[in-house]
Amino acid sequence: MTPVLPADAGRNVRAWQRRTAPDAPGLRIAVLASFTADPLVPHLGTPLDDAGAEPEVFLGPFNQIAQECLRDDSATACFTPDAVVVCARPEDRPATGAARGDSAGPEGPEGPGGDPRDLERLAATALDAARRWGALLVWVLPPLPCTPSRGVDDSGDPRGAAARAVASREAVRARLADDPHACVVDLEDAVRTVGVRHASHPALFRLARVPFTEDVFFRLGGELARVLLARHGQGCHGVLADLDGLVLGPAAPPGEDVAAQLTAELAAALEELPPQRPLAYRTGRRAEEARRALAALAPELARVPAEWIAEGRTVAEDVAAFAAARGVTASTVAVLTGPRAPETKAGEAKAGQPPGRIVVCEGSADRARLGLLDAGAFDLVPPVTAHPGDAPTDTRPAATDDAAGAGDDYAAFLRDLGVRAHLTEHDGQDIAAESDVADRAHDFTLALPHAPERFTTAAGAGRLLLSARVSDRYGDYGTAAVIGVRIAEGAWHVELFSVSCVVMGKGVEDVLLRSLVDRAAERGAAELVFHYRDTGRNHPAVAFLRAAAGPHRAHGGGEVRVTSADDIPSPADDDHRADSAGDHHDGPGGAHD
Repeated sequence: MTPVLPADAGRNVRAWQRRTAPDAPGLRIAVLASFTADPLVPHLGTPLDDAGAEPEVFLGPFNQIAQECLRDDSATACFTPDAVVVCARPEDRPATGAARGDSAGPEGPEGPGGDPRDLERLAATALDAARRWGALLVWVLPPLPCTPSRGVDDSGDPRGAAARAVASREAVRARLADDPHACVVDLEDAVRTVGVRHASHPALFRLARVPFTEDVFFRLGGELARVLLARHGQGCHGVLADLDGLVLGPAAPPGEDVAAQLTAELAAALEELPPQRPLAYRTGRRAEEARRALAALAPELARVPAEWIAEGRTVAEDVAAFAAARGVTASTVAVLTGPRAPETKAGEAKAGQPPGRIVVCEGSADRARLGLLDAGAFDLVPPVTAHPGDAPTDTRPAATDDAAGAGDDYAAFLRDLGVRAHLTEHDGQDIAAESDVADRAHDFTLALPHAPERFTTAAGAGRLLLSARVSDRYGDYGTAAVIGVRIAEGAWHVELFSVSCVVMGKGVEDVLLRSLVDRAAERGAAELVFHYRDTGRNHPAVAFLRAAAGPHRAHGGGEVRVTSADDIPSPADDDHRADSAGDHHDGPGGAHD
């Protein structure tokens, strides 16, 4: 695995796009996030793939962390992950008007810091799911809010946004600190490395709910990969410094002053390695000759405690011997070398001998330190125990495997949300919001080429356009669902039923179906017929309709039968599908589903 610098983040994307899926995937990783996390996937997958982990990365439904964790029949549970990465930000909650794009960000009633207890409860839910699934939980601590929601007084307010954000982060850190099922990665580190001004793009967040720039995802993906590799025995197991490339060879830095400063900084970096991280110096020279030369050219490096390997072999042979002596693979050894190492860059690669994780020191000790960091040389991550539940520090009650218990928790979660979906008949005067929902929905949709205009009163009698404004205890999502009905022969034919992904997983479709049944019964209809196309992507809608089939009792009395029909595709349908291909997550402010 060769570490790359932030300027080369595109390399990860290109490598992941060119990658072919392995016949037998190794590490199975599920990513659950409260925002659009698609940019994270290549920066997480590529380092793991470079390390030979053969990863398979599953991106869970948008902003449905609790819903996925509470159900053992969820898409994430069915994926059977080895690791679950959870990225949750307290500020990813709706404020009144945010779903319609009236607000710059979805900040809840308490502001961007949120309620500290919410994040801790979510972490407990995710940890319980990881235990049930036999997976490792990797929790990503959210960064501190970049934009204060109040004035300067917020800094000294113990109930202010900054104080709540800190309390929320520390509560989760303390909750997961000693649990063998969990690891923590702090996103604040990546944001600080990139810089707050370059960490986010407000327009991208409003458009697609992507809160961070590519550089932040690059740094986060690298840290996640290092944690996962370390927890599965593929972390850095030693550092081998190639003295011939760094100091003693023809590629050594020119000028005594430059060389002295560089080697002093390198020595300081190597002294910061954990005591249990093996460090060795290798050279193709004879040992005594190399020691005298190093003491003269770089006395600081000579004073760093290190094993010496001076057997007159190639770098590849020394890396292999260093790794074999410790019972590890050569790919887990960080090799610190100079800018010109043709033996390790070309010849050794062609010979088929992996030279390890190459860290090139090219005139900058800071870049070499960053390379060592990316190679995992400074990482200390406790390994996963053979039986995590038996660990002495795991004093919390073990999670039950009872599926009914998980289902009860999910039902309680939905009740606690207090979802409200107010269904109203639209007069067709201004249907911009309804058209936006219909155009962008691709997960919960009937996938028929019918626009909301088709169902307005202006289109003729026997048509009905309904829109739903959705809210829960966190706030108001605005217009988040649209339904189009064609009435014929005592039956209501539903040909448009689209739900925004920001409200999926909250039971909104169940609330809307009950309201639709009541309206149909009031107007004398005995049947609700849902017409749809199964595109493969709209599985949530198709599964819901199949489960809903059968008689439904209306609130005011009477019974309405719900049926569904998979319509035969038409050329117009195919044109509509081609026009809408490529869209993704939908979010407040106009992102795609």
